[in-house]
Amino acid sequence: MPKHNVFSGPNAIRDFLDPGQLPHIPLVEIPESLNPFNADGVRIYGKMMSLLALGNLKALPAYNMIAEKYARGELTEIDRLIENSSGNTVSSLALVARQFGIEHTSSYVPSEISWNKLLMLLFFGIEPIVNEEPSDPTGDDPQSGINKAKRDAQAEDTWNPGQYDNPDNPAAHAKWTGPQIWDQTDGKLSLFCASLGTTGTIIGTSTFLKSKRADLPIVGVMRAPDNYVPGPRTEKLLNLVGFDWRAHVDHIEQAQTAESYRLSMELSRRGMLAGPSSGLGLSGLLQHLQAAKDEGRLDSLRNVDGEVCCVFVCCDGPYAYLDEYEKYVPPAHFPEVRNKELLKNKP
Repeated sequence: MPKHNVFSGPNAIRDFLDPGQLPHIPLVEIPESLNPFNADGVRIYGKMMSLLALGNLKALPAYNMIAEKYARGELTEIDRLIENSSGNTVSSLALVARQFGIEHTSSYVPSEISWNKLLMLLFFGIEPIVNEEPSDPTGDDPQSGINKAKRDAQAEDTWNPGQYDNPDNPAAHAKWTGPQIWDQTDGKLSLFCASLGTTGTIIGTSTFLKSKRADLPIVGVMRAPDNYVPGPRTEKLLNLVGFDWRAHVDHIEQAQTAESYRLSMELSRRGMLAGPSSGLGLSGLLQHLQAAKDEGRLDSLRNVDGEVCCVFVCCDGPYAYLDEYEKYVPPAHFPEVRNKELLKNKP
């Protein structure tokens, strides 16, 4: 780690983006007002991945997938990256790739992508390729963006990192996320929870944590059917993921759109800036804890201090999704705009 966290020289930005050269990402306990189990000795911490250099969780696998391929000498003929992603993954890949000499990045994005996220890709110099995703996809569906990206990568100068089946994705979390959480909880972790998207986070983190304590409960949270939350997937969409993620998960919860957005907003209003997928993770964790309490299982989760120490992942911040909150959170949760008639640019 550089002295005083200062990065300089010709590889300053590359070093700054290297998670191995950064301090531990903060682990922050949520306030009592958001923890209905506080009186039961349950402590809930958010792993604030929004404080990574690129502002989101995907910075870890993006760096690891590119750095490991570079270390193997496999980037010398690559001029373009192609991925299936509408947000954090491809943005992180593009920014890291430029530090390794790859200037051009394209990405398949679903036709329902928000205009705000499309603008983000354009801002970072990424070419979006809009794709009509199949409604009931299978792993080998030729119309899925995942498989279209794989076909495009058959060109000699193009590489598809393949976040859905590239082992360097979960390896990033086994290398950094798991060890940090274990250190930060002094090995007294009772339960780990993460949303299920590419599933790299839960596989890699679980792999490390289970190496320290084989019976540590791992909770995966997916989107409930027909519920929208950017990043995490429904059970159907998880069919497109190439990893055997179920082997790394002990319990599965399903979370809904409205509660995910509400909890994201409540966390953010209290100073823990967290996006909708973070709210989804917390929603699933609270559901799991309620079931454990109802079934008399909370005591089995207590650590040597007599507490239940839970960690969930806050994947990114709320700013990329600000235009979505009013769609899913009731109006009563927002202040009124006074003198609205004076606005020059009205929605």
